[in-house]
Amino acid sequence: MKDNSAWPLLDNHGLQQIPLRFYGLLLLLLRPYICWVAELSMMRSQQSLLSQFYPRQHDFMLACLIALPLLLMVAALSQRRPKGQRFWFYLWRPGMWLLWLVTLADMVHSISGLDADVILDAPWRLLAPLLLLLAIIWLLLGKTLPVIFKEWPEPEPAKANKRA
Repeated sequence: MKDNSAWPLLDNHGLQQIPLRFYGLLLLLLRPYICWVAELSMMRSQQSLLSQFYPRQHDFMLACLIALPLLLMVAALSQRRPKGQRFWFYLWRPGMWLLWLVTLADMVHSISGLDADVILDAPWRLLAPLLLLLAIIWLLLGKTLPVIFKEWPEPEPAKANKRA
């Protein structure tokens, strides 16, 4: 039986395929914005969705500030195609360090925001630090992400107008 582990999966543009774990990590790190959009789209009720995850308004604001650089990374990810703007490559290239910084800052913020009786009061709030710990391990041991952040598709050659 052949070992195909040396052959990476490539996308349609010849670049290393972005793993689904990367998108999961983005969702995890962008959870303040996702909660905010969910809160805005829900009907008004007695209890706020944001207050379930962020009991103090200051915690929510700080979480949004921590995750703010990732919005630029998502925009750069959307331009990672041959017709995309080359400008975004300069934001994509340091993305690995940005991802590290945001993940560590989110981990510190998530742990520091926990109350002493969180296990009794709101045990679901322990899920984010646990997932962030797994994300840090993946960022530390993963071999595909450094390659992904170095790649950028070449622009498509312009088609010359030929007159017959």
